[in-house]
Formats: sequence, structure tokens, C-alpha cells
Amino acid sequence: MTAPALSRSKLFEAPRAVFVGGPTASGKSEFAHRLALERGGTIISADSMQIYRGLDIGTAKEPENRRSEVDYRLIDIVDAGESYSVSDFAAAAEQAARDAISRGSLPIVCGGTGLYFESLFRPLGLGGAAADPALRLELSALYDEIGGEKFRDLLRECDMASAEKLHPNDKKRLVRAMEAAKLTGKPLSEQKDEFSGDFILVCFTAPREELYARTDARADKMIKAGLPEEAARFLDALGGEAQSMKAIGYKEFLPYMDEYRENGGFSAEGLDEIAKNIKKNTRNYAKRQLTWFRRYPFARWFAAGDHDGAAAYVRERLSGGTTL
Repeated sequence: MTAPALSRSKLFEAPRAVFVGGPTASGKSEFAHRLALERGGTIISADSMQIYRGLDIGTAKEPENRRSEVDYRLIDIVDAGESYSVSDFAAAAEQAARDAISRGSLPIVCGGTGLYFESLFRPLGLGGAAADPALRLELSALYDEIGGEKFRDLLRECDMASAEKLHPNDKKRLVRAMEAAKLTGKPLSEQKDEFSGDFILVCFTAPREELYARTDARADKMIKAGLPEEAARFLDALGGEAQSMKAIGYKEFLPYMDEYRENGGFSAEGLDEIAKNIKKNTRNYAKRQLTWFRRYPFARWFAAGDHDGAAAYVRERLSGGTTL
């Protein structure tokens, strides 16, 4: 008799999987790669920009030679002009994890997109909120009728926090957030229950000035590596409204595209301003990431670069050791 398949949240609980998170430029990718080599793991990218083919420099993808050493999943899976929702990620991550486990490989979810992690820790994002299937069907039909953008605008009136977090294409969660708000009169974010799963989540961070120095250095490195040409090529083809072009490292080039087209490149002054904006936006993003990951009571934090300490903790957890 075949055992029933694990639910998504159970699939990712200890000791079946490991999560590696934290702010940008904190060294999480390097640690995940090392862990995958040590444990025979499969790295499942939880980065909402590394999904796009061709967006390589600005998303800090692992180079091809590194990806040949370890099994990487959910990188380069959609074209840059396509949209991709949180629910798309969750389904793909679940499939990748089941495949890895079937091969005796450890799923290692690594990235910095908080909602991607949330979709695996709490698959429906519902907590203890009330539910009404009939209302859900009605709202689903409304979504289909008016479209995601207008539906999200309606959601803003009763749940601004959820509306700001969710993409217009994420129909399932937009409808659920509206359902919960209409039933209870409270935003869904105020109704979630506590985490009940036992997850192995390793996070890295550094003192603020060190973290900012890391993000600034990475931005400079990307620009020298050809980010202006990469960004201009995709902005010229897609425009600034594409989901992929709203990301840090690409959107900052948009105001200078007329200059690029007229002169065949960006001016030195323009590049200086673009670099400043990328660094400022990346710093702000890193702060939001820290706030997000600190919400998780089961996260174990390590100093950036303390890969030995993090590896020892993971080994202990995988062997059934303490969660403290």
C-alpha cells in the first residue's frame, strides 16, 4: 500500500529540507552551495528574479560552472516578459522538492524573497481566518471579470498590507485575502495563527555598515560586469511595465533610456546616479528582508561568513538534534 503524499508544509519540515535566507549580499548563496556539495543536496532558488532567463548579472545568478557542480532548480524557467506568481513558485518548489527527495537528495531552499518562503511555511497563508466557499467562488468570478489590477485596487480598500504584497496575477491569494476581510472585517494579516511547523531555517546577517558595504560592493561589481548593457537590452525590448523590469538593478536604468537610445550608451554622470539609486534601493530592500525573516521564531541567525557554525547547526538538526 502506497503511503499518502505529504502536504506541502510537511514536505518542507525538518529533517526533510533546509531553508537558507536573510538579506541580500549576506553570503547565503555561498553557504547553500557548500551545503549542497556536502550533503548531496538540490538547491531550490527562492529568488523572484532568478527565475528569468537572460537576467543574469543584475540577479547575481550562480555562474554556469558552479551550477554544473550542484543540481539547481527554479533558475531560468520563464522569459523576462512573462509574469510569475507566488503560487506558481510554491507549486514548482513542491515538485522540485518531491523530485529531490525521491532521488535521495536534500532540498535546500535558498533566496531572499520572503513571500516565497511564506508560501512553503504556510502554504495557503490563511492562518485561523474564517472561510466561506460560496463567497470565494463569487470573488473568484469577480476577479475574472475585472482583472487582477482592478481586483487588487478593491482589496486595498480593506487590506492594504495584503494588496501591496501580492502580485495582480496571484489570483488565489488576492481572492482569499478579500474573502477573509469581508467575513471578519479585519485584514488577513491580522488573523494569521502562529507557526506550527518545525523548519530548519538558517539566516545570515551582519552589522548594518558591513551589510551596506557588501551591497554597495556588489552593485559596483555588477555595473563593471555589464549590468548597464543587460538592463538596457531588456528595457528596450520590454519597457518598464514588465514584472521583471520593476526589480532593483533594472528599474533604476529606466529614466535614462532616452539618453541611452540617443547617445548609444549611458553617460558617466547617468551611470553614477543609477549606481547611487541601486545602492540606496538595495539597502532599503535589505532592511525589509531583515524585518521579514526576523518574524520567523524558528530562524537560526549566524554572522555573515560563519558557514562552519551554520553547517554544524544544520548537521545537528538533520540528525534529530535540538531546535534551540
